[in-house]
Amino acid sequence: MTKRLRIAIIGSYNFAYHSHNATNRALQAVEKVLEQPIDIFWLNETEFCEIKPDSLYRNYDGFLIAPGPYHKPFYFNTIFKTLESFDKPVLGTGEVFKLLINYYFSKKGVDLTTEKVISDNLNDSNQFAQVNLDKLSSECKKLYINRGEIEYSSSRYSILPQYTDILAEDFEIAARNQFFDPEIIKLKAHPFFMFTMFCPQMNSTEDIPHPIITYFIKTTIRILDIKETESTNQ
Repeated sequence: MTKRLRIAIIGSYNFAYHSHNATNRALQAVEKVLEQPIDIFWLNETEFCEIKPDSLYRNYDGFLIAPGPYHKPFYFNTIFKTLESFDKPVLGTGEVFKLLINYYFSKKGVDLTTEKVISDNLNDSNQFAQVNLDKLSSECKKLYINRGEIEYSSSRYSILPQYTDILAEDFEIAARNQFFDPEIIKLKAHPFFMFTMFCPQMNSTEDIPHPIITYFIKTTIRILDIKETESTNQ
């Protein structure tokens, strides 16, 4: 594919955040390895919500939600709702994992003012801690076949077990961590809507981009190719 991919990165970009710079570098590494031109566009929460959904859909091929902190996290309810309605790949990483969990259960009718579904960040430092992946889905096993199942994250949240069972009704729990909490989840009723509690960008290098980032871009290419074929055949 020679067409330049247009990837929107949702987040309040700050050059001082290592995870934000790592996000840019991870996509640049995939661009190099796949020889696929990629244009990236950072949109903060306000900018995303000010663009009409049809323009977002038309102007971007995939959406990556960068790690926080976020200036206006309450905007993510609108962001999630919009992205869910698209048939384009979505990858969320880091702190946005908790926002997605709260959004999902609020849609389920859970009163989050009286019930706590997910903990606060159990990593009380700004340092990246090691995460050991376990219980990988068959899909994730293929992604990790040539690498260790160790990741790094500054976020660690724990979902109460009874809510994990409810979550599994609509999300595939694609991997758990050493504490048996969901670490990778994927919305079943969507072509690609994957969220990781860890930051795969932090384990990506120039020569060996992280397989989840590569998978995200490969899926974006595949979906674009399908749409172009369907358009040509009409």
